[in-house]
Amino acid sequence: METIDLSAINYLAVLAAGMVHMAVGLVWYSRRLFGDAWVGLTHATLEPAVRWMPLAAVGHLVIAFVLAVLIRFAGGPTLTAGIVVGLLAWIGFVVTLEAGELVWEKIPFRLFLIRAGEHLVALSAAGAIVGAWQ
Repeated sequence: METIDLSAINYLAVLAAGMVHMAVGLVWYSRRLFGDAWVGLTHATLEPAVRWMPLAAVGHLVIAFVLAVLIRFAGGPTLTAGIVVGLLAWIGFVVTLEAGELVWEKIPFRLFLIRAGEHLVALSAAGAIVGAWQ
């Protein structure tokens, strides 16, 4: 198995990608885009659980770091490798897990589309940043 030199990863790109990944979610679920529809479908509020925000921020950084590692395995870093890895992560993990929500939690299909769509944009953007920024 090929090894990855973690010192070759651009950690500034990982930080930027993590921030963009988080920003996509904040914009996606704003009232101007899909926030009101999400509230209507989930009966939740747009007020975050503030005490969990640091954990969420770390989660976005972990996603960006894992994308950076996967992009290296895919022969990157290149913009194309970044986008492809982001799309594959979306199809292979997000779509399949969200499909389980359709089956077991019986979420509305529109909610599935909102949630999966946000992850598509966020993972593609984060992958593009990590892949392109060498």
